[in-house]
Amino acid sequence: MNTPLITPDGFPRSDIDVAQVRITRARIIRLKNDLKAVMSRIETALYEHHARLKERGSISAGGSDFERKPEHVGIAFAVVNTVDQRSPAHEAGLIKGDKIIKFGPINAGNHQRLARLATVVQENENSPIEITVIREIDEAQARAEVNLVLTPRQGWGGRGLIGCHILPL
Repeated sequence: MNTPLITPDGFPRSDIDVAQVRITRARIIRLKNDLKAVMSRIETALYEHHARLKERGSISAGGSDFERKPEHVGIAFAVVNTVDQRSPAHEAGLIKGDKIIKFGPINAGNHQRLARLATVVQENENSPIEITVIREIDEAQARAEVNLVLTPRQGWGGRGLIGCHILPL
């Protein structure tokens, strides 16, 4: 864009197609101007949208749409298949058959086929993770929501950081 199109003597350069370069430069400048105009319109529309939401009370003055209660709260997305003895999962109180509804920041709407669960476990090695499970209490199908704290760690005597196998629902 900034390379001169003429020689030091003032003649057009013979190693490039000067006409094509000028046409291409004009096109690039036009596209940059169009992008600026579109971004300006988007910015204005976003300000207006958030002002309307604020007026309706959909969001708080300093908040956002993400502060609303997620619609996936309370829905189980995984089940504990096995729990190794003396593992961090066993020490936390997880048992086979527990249905996981919350695993740290993960819920039914954002677990991505349990891929995020593995990421959260790795990122929180030696740090507690709050877990909420639905547990069958007796044969009469009574259920209870149980809050647990799991601390993933190496060297507990088995494979993995938590010592349990979790399957998606």
